[in-house]
Amino acid sequence: MTTLTVAPEISYEDVIHAIQKNIPSLPQILEELIKRLSDIDASLESIENLVEIDQAIATRILKVANKVEFIEPDEPRITSVHDALHKIGLENAKRISLNVSVLHLMENVEFPRTFSFASLWQHSLGVAVASSVLADETGYENPDQAYTCGLVHDIGKLIKIKFNQEEFCEEIRAAREGNLDLHDFELINECLLHDTLGSLMMDFWQMPFELSSVIRYHHMENRAMRAGIESADLHHLIDIVYLANLLVKKLQIGNSGHSVTKIPSPALLESFGLDEERLEEIEKMILKNYEESSSFLATL
Repeated sequence: MTTLTVAPEISYEDVIHAIQKNIPSLPQILEELIKRLSDIDASLESIENLVEIDQAIATRILKVANKVEFIEPDEPRITSVHDALHKIGLENAKRISLNVSVLHLMENVEFPRTFSFASLWQHSLGVAVASSVLADETGYENPDQAYTCGLVHDIGKLIKIKFNQEEFCEEIRAAREGNLDLHDFELINECLLHDTLGSLMMDFWQMPFELSSVIRYHHMENRAMRAGIESADLHHLIDIVYLANLLVKKLQIGNSGHSVTKIPSPALLESFGLDEERLEEIEKMILKNYEESSSFLATL
């Protein structure tokens, strides 16, 4: 079996440099959205200023604003971005804009027939929704930031597909055959780690440190192993996306190439103040919110 390995003398930075021409550039609108959604004080006006310069996002915002959930049968159709954003509200405006931008990024990557674009998108959206729910439940002050981190946590897999989809698909196949979690398979076989690769791409794109850190450590439960992370709030955010990823796999929302479902450790649940009963309630909330979000975004 051929796998995408990294020789000890070659750094990930060397790999990033070598494959830059095969990596999609980060659209400016997505870059700005990510930065603004990391700001808890982001306003509807600041989102409006971004949306108005991107025709694709503006069109889809208008499409959503004219859905029956927002407009009465006898109301005139909404035709301006300003009116549309005020109709759907700040939270919907931020998340729809972000989803459209990430979708555009993913659509620029040619997916292999053996790995579903739709399944990866469903998984990513599921982790975004779950991260937002967990942020609310555990007192994290910026659920939008958690949502953003959840939505792009697997960006490293996109990069691997863009670089060499044949080898990435072989890794997925071999991991399933060996009944291994894909990340564990990458570690055991010294493949490119999708979490490390995704984090380095975020650094290359000059994204916020918090986002890069969550992507790097979204498979790392042990806080002591998260090099360079000192902020308790950032550890909390990483914990949220880590748990969200596990729960979404358990709930079978989409698929990101995984075939093994891990169970949250008692220590992790205790750190969040969650027992099994409360966890079941949260899982129901995640499913409900995901169904609402996916229905919402289906028209996009």
